[in-house]
Amino acid sequence: MSCAVARLLRNKSVRALCRLFLYSNLLVILVLFVYFREVYAIDLRSNCPKINVLGSILNNIPYDSMFPISVGGQTISGGDNVTPRRSAKSLQCKCKNNLGIDEYGMTLGMWEVAYLIELTREPNCFMALNGASISLNGSENMGSSGTGSYDAEDLSFYHVHVYSFPLFTMLNLYSDIKCGSNDYLDMELLYASELDPLWNNELKAMKFYPETKIYATKEAVESCIIDAQLSLSGQELSNELQHCAGTWGHLYPLTGYVGGSSVARKTSLLATRILKLLHMRGLLKDTVGESNMCKANSSFILDKDMYRFSMVYPLSETTSTHAIGEDVELWKGDSRIVPGTHNVIYAVWRYKNCCLGSF
Repeated sequence: MSCAVARLLRNKSVRALCRLFLYSNLLVILVLFVYFREVYAIDLRSNCPKINVLGSILNNIPYDSMFPISVGGQTISGGDNVTPRRSAKSLQCKCKNNLGIDEYGMTLGMWEVAYLIELTREPNCFMALNGASISLNGSENMGSSGTGSYDAEDLSFYHVHVYSFPLFTMLNLYSDIKCGSNDYLDMELLYASELDPLWNNELKAMKFYPETKIYATKEAVESCIIDAQLSLSGQELSNELQHCAGTWGHLYPLTGYVGGSSVARKTSLLATRILKLLHMRGLLKDTVGESNMCKANSSFILDKDMYRFSMVYPLSETTSTHAIGEDVELWKGDSRIVPGTHNVIYAVWRYKNCCLGSF
């Protein structure tokens, strides 16, 4: 019998049962609300910046950086970016369709926006998700700014979040050539350092990545001078020096601790470090070269030529991108960051080869 009927009939026992039923439901709803607020809800009192991805980021991407575009091994449009050494240079290509039949096409190569990487010292702060503060972990992993390069106590610590951001696919630029068919279709959270037990523990990271001991030697650290010189001279970095990132420094250990005073250099180094870490875990694909024309394959080695960065927050690079390891003075990295702030977002550009006209 409904509460309305009970009220009309003035039945005290039925009204009491109805009232108990309503109160019990309200109590359950209240408990669930408090629980989900603690675990998942957005904390409106946090200091996490709110970034409108579909507004500020889309309007400030340097779209000209997709050039040069190569078709059939020939460059058909100009551009300042350097084409990776391994890029496909053949005229024709072929891929098997769903029936196993070869379909022929022409090789295509271009730069595309593939990921967003945000770096923050405040745990659980997801700036690209409109400033959501999602309780994935406690605040015991709060980052610090750091002031030195030698004492571990003076190191900065940042949390890192990686999102898929297939910009050209989301803008429907791949509707005909289907070069984005093997990739993500929209923006998704791929990695959050708050959930990675190795990101804030150098000892555990060293045990999990034993090559850290080799790269910690004097000879290995000094070898990064070669990578820095290549970067300063405008040449492509050495992929043999997997522990180096040009003028940005040393990629090991693969944790969130980094020394120095330049926020642009520290966050750029950590962004490169997370790309290497995800490649080593087999979570990122190789999209360059003849062998990846039809399908991007997992790669456990970071190809530094395959990626370029452009800062999109706090002050965007609207006219160009910069290579991994490029001196921050050349792209005015620290000039784009307000003194005293530490939150940074980079768009990660990736070079991609595919077979135009197949599939």
